[in-house]
Amino acid sequence: MDDKGFIFTLDAVLALIPVFIVLITVSGVSQGNLIQPSQQIRIGHQAQDTLDAMAQYHTGDETLIEEMVIFLESNNSASGVDAAGKLAGAFLDKTLPGTNYKLIELNQLNGKTIISKGDMDKAQNVAVGFKNHGNYTFKLYIWD
Repeated sequence: MDDKGFIFTLDAVLALIPVFIVLITVSGVSQGNLIQPSQQIRIGHQAQDTLDAMAQYHTGDETLIEEMVIFLESNNSASGVDAAGKLAGAFLDKTLPGTNYKLIELNQLNGKTIISKGDMDKAQNVAVGFKNHGNYTFKLYIWD
């Protein structure tokens, strides 16, 4: 009986065991809470696209952004901000379900928050979009 073939086969099988252990270990490593590049790109585009949609979405004769500016111009106080916030909040809740956001105005209200949903301090991946209308500049932050 020739045992050389059996020993050679056993040696090859035993040599494959460490290779399988390494493959299993590497495939089981968790990526943790790493943000995928595709997710960063998606959320970055989503912020700007949402503001662009607000500038195109007609609530009547005016677009949503135009109506917000009308509220802010007519009532530069808390009531104008509240009215603009309710209008924007309804649109953002419908357009960005499950996404946190914060909309602020930079020029006329000096960075005052119009509407906010969620705590941005705990966010890991924040995207920003800008939209100008007249003397008003809106900045929208979104995060998951």
